[in-house]
This record gives sequence, C-alpha cells and structure tokens, in this order.
Amino acid sequence: MRQGLMAQIRQSKKSMMSFNGVDMQLKTLWGVVLVLAALSNHALSDDRPIRVRAVLAEADYPPFYYVKDGEMTGISIEVLNHISRQINLNTSFIRLSWPRVLKSLEDGSVDLVTTFFNTAERAPFVVYTGVPHAYEINTFFALKGSEVSFTGRLESLSAYRIGMIRGYSYGHKFDEAEYLLKEQVLDEPTLVRMLVGQRFDLAIGNPFAIQLQAQAQGYNGQVQFLQPVVDRSPIYMAVSRKHPKALELASKLTGAIYELKQTPMYQSMLKHYGM
Repeated sequence: MRQGLMAQIRQSKKSMMSFNGVDMQLKTLWGVVLVLAALSNHALSDDRPIRVRAVLAEADYPPFYYVKDGEMTGISIEVLNHISRQINLNTSFIRLSWPRVLKSLEDGSVDLVTTFFNTAERAPFVVYTGVPHAYEINTFFALKGSEVSFTGRLESLSAYRIGMIRGYSYGHKFDEAEYLLKEQVLDEPTLVRMLVGQRFDLAIGNPFAIQLQAQAQGYNGQVQFLQPVVDRSPIYMAVSRKHPKALELASKLTGAIYELKQTPMYQSMLKHYGM
C-alpha cells in the first residue's frame, strides 16, 4: 500500500509539474500575443501626418502663389493646404530659384512642386498628378479706351508693338508667331509701367497678376483686357520620382484634387483668382 501510495504521489507531482510548465508556456505565449496586438493597434492608430516638402520659385507667380500681407497665398497654395488636410500631409514650403527648383526635384531634396506645366522634358524626374488643379490664362491687355481689338487671329495684331516678359511662354501659337512685334521686359511691374507709359500698344499676361500690379502702382482702372484669351494651359502638381512612394503620393493628390474640384469651395477659389 505504502509503495502504491508513494507512486501515486510521485505521479501526481509529475502531473502538477507538467501542468505548471504548460501553464507557464501558455502565459508566456499570451504575453507575446498581447504585446504584438498592442504594437499592431498602435501602428493602425498612428495617424500622424506625413511630412512633405513642397517647392516654389523665389519669384511670386500670381494667382498661383504670391505673398500678400506677409502671408503666402494663391490658388496652388489653397488647393495644396486643403488636400493636405484631407490626405493627412504635414506640408511645408520652401522657395528656391527656378533652376534650383528643377534640380531639387531631380535629386529628391524636395518632395513635390505645387505649380508645374506637364512637359515631356520634365516627365523623367517627376510624377504628375492625373488632373490639373488650375489653368494658366494669358490675355492681351491695353490702355483703357484703346482702339486695339482682338478677334482671336494673331495676324490681326502684326502692326502693333506687344509687350511680354522675357523667358515666359504664352502658349505655342503666340510663342511661334515670329511675325509679331514683341517687346521683351523683365517682369510684370515693368510690363504694366511701360504699357501705361505707352512704350508699346498692348501687352500679354495673366489677368490676375496684371491687375495686382496695376493696383500696386496706382493704375487701377487704367487697363482693359481683350477677349478671347490667347492661351489656357493646365497647371499640375508633381512629385519627385526620388520620393520613396512617389506613385502612391501622386495618386492620393490626384484623388483629393478631383474630389475638391466637384465642390462649391473650389468654384469660389476660381472666382476669387479670376479663373
């Protein structure tokens, strides 16, 4: 009996030890599971904005971006700020000379550019958004009361001196019209000042930018814009191909821009910036 009892006790101890070992293993396993779950939940709930560096040229480019009352504004700025909130981006702006804008997009030292024409030459180093967020409009303008008129045929203006900014593109037709008498100047302030001073008969430019300059120089109401428009070109945002998720970011920007363009808010932006 005693030997049988001792055998049962030993067996019972072994069973308890075995059970305790399994219990400890289960506790350890559950501990690991709980830690992994906590880490997973943290990752899923981590909604911190993605930091994005957007580049602008040093020179103001109204109505797309320009400084007003010490603040950066413009339709490209408003659109990007809005969609950044929609797709959880923390966007900062950096201003560089135009050559450095292009170089920074090529080497990836910036993430995206807010205002870009879609050209074959630039496609190798950026991914464009699938839809434009605005359009560049160029029209002729003249002094108030001028008898110059425009029917849409550039040939009808061949006898007039036309002011333009050196290095700017005003659309393929105007750029290639070698029969026009084009007078080149440095910038919009000079363009407006020389038109008012009758150094040329009419000029070409973006209506919003020209109106800003006319107001700034005290010439408000002294210029008139001729219709139809000379050129209307789409303006895109573009992501540097060096960005680790360039395609994904460009896709998200495209979707957010498309959704914004369906709203009354976007129509208000267009109206505000004369588009």
